[in-house]
This record gives sequence, structure tokens and C-alpha cells, in this order.
Amino acid sequence: MHWALGDAGTALEAGKNLKTSQFPTQESKSRMHTDLARAHWLLGQPEQTADQLLAALRYSPAEERDRPAIRNIVTQLRQRHPRAAGVRELAAATKIPA
Repeated sequence: MHWALGDAGTALEAGKNLKTSQFPTQESKSRMHTDLARAHWLLGQPEQTADQLLAALRYSPAEERDRPAIRNIVTQLRQRHPRAAGVRELAAATKIPA
């Protein structure tokens, strides 16, 4: 929720001790990672963003491929940071064109 309010630092602080084992479904595990990715994106951290989105993808690919806001972040990562670690893999997995 903090990332939605523009407070990425608080979002990352709140999420630093979260574990996927705390969440009951694959979708909620994925959502934890996409929320952390959004916070990293707000802070201008492309590699951490890609890392969290790749983690989310492992839990629920559809959550990532079918959500326009997440696809938008992946598209922006691909355009702005094509050489950042994980971006090519992420773009290929979500079928974002070059």
C-alpha cells in the first residue's frame, strides 16, 4: 500500500521481513513481489525491480503477463534499462518486444 501512496522507502521497510511462506496462494506470493518491484521502480532501481518481477513470475506468470500496470513497468525497463541484470529475461518471459 505504501508504494501506491508514493512512499517507496516505507514500502520496502515494511516488506523487508516478509517471506513468501507467509502467503497462502501462488497469486498472493507473486503479488508480494510485484508490490516490492513497484517500490523499487519508484526509487529508480531497475535491477532490483527486475529481480522482484522475476521472482513474481516464478510464482504466478499470469499475474505478471495479464496486469497492465506490471506490463508497463516491464516495457519501461526494456526501453530505459535494457542492459540491467534480469531485464532481457523478464522481457522474454512476459513477451515484451524489443
